[in-house]
Order: sequence, then structure tokens, then C-alpha cells
Amino acid sequence: MHLIDINDGGLLCVNAQGEVVYDQPSLAYFDGEQLTFGTRAMAKVKSQPQACASQYMGRLSDETLPSPMGDALNHADLIFYHLRTMAAETNINDCVFVIPAYFSDEQLQLLLGIAGAADLNPLGFINSGLAQTGADNADQNFSVLDIGLRQGQLSSVLRNEQMLANQATANFDSLGLFSIVDAWLQEIANVFLDSIRFDPLHSATTEQQAFDQILTWINHGELPVDTRISVDIDGYSRSAEINSNQLSQQLEQQLDQLGLADTTHLVLTTRAAKVPMLLGLLEKRVASVRVSDSETYMQRAMELTQTFTPGQVERLNAYPVAAANNAKTTQADPQTGAPQTLQKPATHLLGHSAATPITAPLFSEFLDQDGLLRPNAKVKINGEPASRATLKHGDQVSFADQQWSAIHVE
Repeated sequence: MHLIDINDGGLLCVNAQGEVVYDQPSLAYFDGEQLTFGTRAMAKVKSQPQACASQYMGRLSDETLPSPMGDALNHADLIFYHLRTMAAETNINDCVFVIPAYFSDEQLQLLLGIAGAADLNPLGFINSGLAQTGADNADQNFSVLDIGLRQGQLSSVLRNEQMLANQATANFDSLGLFSIVDAWLQEIANVFLDSIRFDPLHSATTEQQAFDQILTWINHGELPVDTRISVDIDGYSRSAEINSNQLSQQLEQQLDQLGLADTTHLVLTTRAAKVPMLLGLLEKRVASVRVSDSETYMQRAMELTQTFTPGQVERLNAYPVAAANNAKTTQADPQTGAPQTLQKPATHLLGHSAATPITAPLFSEFLDQDGLLRPNAKVKINGEPASRATLKHGDQVSFADQQWSAIHVE
């Protein structure tokens, strides 16, 4: 079984042993005859932008392309051909997709069909935030910042002793990798114009050269000691020294849109942390910032695959993380003085991999607006007719052929 991490930034696949077997950007290039993906496409994104396509993984739709790329007429076609290319190189069949939280169930239905056509057998979907680890304190909520090619994504993760829930993601179209690089390219162009009266962005060839060098900085995760860009102009090499402070200011301006004033704990994905200076700038804005370890991230995702029901393709966006005794309190028996274990009252019902408050209208047929069991409702608690009005953490609830686990969330 393989894990496939799919998003606007790239397509990453690891096998059951945790080995990376495929890792390429979500980018396509058509040279008029052949459709290629990943780093090969990245080498053409500035010199031949009309022949390149991105955002197809991030949007996950059947949106029509501005112009056909061979047999690919829409975004869904590009996803199909990219998945098929990956499958051919890695011999994948059974797999679980790790996905951004903003993907809708309708989008996952589309992905399910595309994957099947590409000879993949998806066993389920896991919201990516569930595989992240936040602050050392297990009760702390945290946010996750990822940077794709065309958009940045900030998602919230609710975490406590009982459960982990990855909630909605805010997308920032002007905080993708290409937006960051374009801002830096403009700054670099200004330096070239001031020093040698040449605009490297005037020529697609020299713009690609400058783009490639910035991409090398990002792949290394830091700026070189000599922050210099060189371009070849009519067979002659010209270079200019770049002020890293100017690049930092450009990046800081782009971070303003995130609105991190109320964020206390932030996790940076490995990909986002590679953007030079980003970590340091975020540490000035957020009290606690940590970088996700990609190996640990995929290990946790692999562990979560064990929660899926065989034969059912499910989406996991919430998960109880603690042992049952973490949801209990111990008090002294008022008569004997011996320890007495009491279950905490339930706050949510967990079913279909989602946790829903017990006061939600979904349960109104057997729970009232206060979350109390309705008299005479044909509901069973732990396999028996209800004998009390309240639900406790750990109760198994059955009603009208539906099953839920009652949990307590602080």
C-alpha cells in the first residue's frame, strides 16, 4: 500500500516502508508532441509559459484548459495523466490519498474516478493536518501553513487529549511559490536596470535563467552567502549582487495577508520552510513556530490508514487520539473512599470519520437541543435500550441503522 500526498505544490508518494518513490511539482508542460510533468515542466515555466499548466492539482476540477495540451483538454485530464505517469514509474495499486482540508466531498468523488481510470485503487482520504504534530502540549490547537505553486494554505487543527480535527483551510492565491518568486524577480530586475541597464524579464530566456537560480536557493532552503544572479546575454554573462534585505521585505509584505495576530502555534510544512527567510519572519509574528518533519508526517499518515473500514472508501478529517482512560476522571467514592472512575459527558458523536456536536440538528430525532436523549426514542446505548438521559465518553450509539462513538472534547 502507498501513500499519495496530493496538493497544489506537488505529488509525493511513499511506499509501505516509508521510502519516497515519487516526488514532483504539480506542473505540466506540452512541447507539441509530448506531455511531461514536474521538474521537466519547471524548466520551461518562464521561457514557455503558454505551454505550461499548474493549479490542476490544487483546484481538482474538470475546468477546461485555455488550449489543449495534447489529449488533455481540462484539469481532470492533467490529473489523470500525471497520476498515470506516477503509477507507471512506481508500480502503485492500493493507495491512500493525503489531501488538503479544503477539498470538498464532490472533488474527492472526481479524484476517486480519475484515480480508478489511472489504475489506482484508493482505499481512503486523510486530511493532511491530521498527520501533523503541533506544540509539545497535546491540548494546544495549531495552524498549518503550506505553500503550493499557485497558492498558500492556512488550515486550523483542533487538538486535545481526546481528538484531532483538521478544519477548513483558507487559501491565499497571491502567496504561492510563483507569486513569491515573481516578486523577487521584479526586485532583481530593478537591480539589473540600475546597474547594467538591462531588464532580465524582457527576455523569456533570461527570465527563465533568473527563475532557475532563485529555485535553486529555495531547493537549498537558504540564500547563498553571495546573493548574486547571473544571466547570459548574447553569449556574455552579466551578474548583479542582490540585497537580501530587499527580498526579505518583499516576502514580509506578502505575509501580511495571512492575518496571524490570533495564531499562537504554527506548523510549517517542509515545502514551505524551504522558502529562504520565511521561518525567521514568521517567528517574529507567532509565539511558537515549528517545521514539520516530512518523515514523521508520512509515518503518522500511514498509521491513520489503519482506521479505515475494509471495503469502504472513507474520508478522515477527525480522529480520537487518546486512550479511553484519558477521557476519565478519578474521584474518591463518597462511602468507601476508594478510587472511583467517572466518564466525562459526551460533547460530540464520531461517525463517518467526522465529529459532530451532540446538539447538531443531525441528531434531533433522538437528542434534544441540549443534547439529552429524548424519552421513548428507539436508540440503543452500548447495545442496550437507553436507561439514562445523558451520553458519556466511550458510549456506542445506535439509531436507525446508524452508528456513532460518543466522545468528550474540551
